[in-house]
Amino acid sequence: MSYSYRARMPRAGLSDELPGSRSSMQDLLRSDEFCRSLLEAARWPAGPVCTNCGATGEASKLATRPGLWTCRACRRCQFSVTSGTPLHRTRLPVAHWVRLFHLIEVAGTPLTISQVSRRFDVAHLTAENMLKRISELKEKMPGMTTRLKGLLSELPRGPRLYGQSTPDQNIT
Repeated sequence: MSYSYRARMPRAGLSDELPGSRSSMQDLLRSDEFCRSLLEAARWPAGPVCTNCGATGEASKLATRPGLWTCRACRRCQFSVTSGTPLHRTRLPVAHWVRLFHLIEVAGTPLTISQVSRRFDVAHLTAENMLKRISELKEKMPGMTTRLKGLLSELPRGPRLYGQSTPDQNIT
């Protein structure tokens, strides 16, 4: 039995470039750290909230695992920005979710399952699951998705993220 390997050739109009974007924005949206900070700013505008006890201002980042928070109030809860959302327990990088959300919501690109599969280099069922989870996120967490859409539409001008100051803030 012989197997033939067929290399994937980029198709016209299906490049991974975001419409109307610069390469620096594409590089930002490929970074898991940056995309995680975007999701944190969208989900917790006033800072992280414990998913177990609901304490605000009591969370601290774990230095050993990026994106993981621990609660000092209940001392037993570890959580991330995707905990309790439709994006929880997915094996895909956070950057994939933010880029897909950007393509659908901000850029207004209607995507089919096959296009998502090719663009993100995932299986057909995974692409179908990605589209379902994004629509579930929009349905279950409209406040978060509205804030995320606002942050992503601000990207070329520089978004305001949790824990980062912007040049227009007055420092006294």
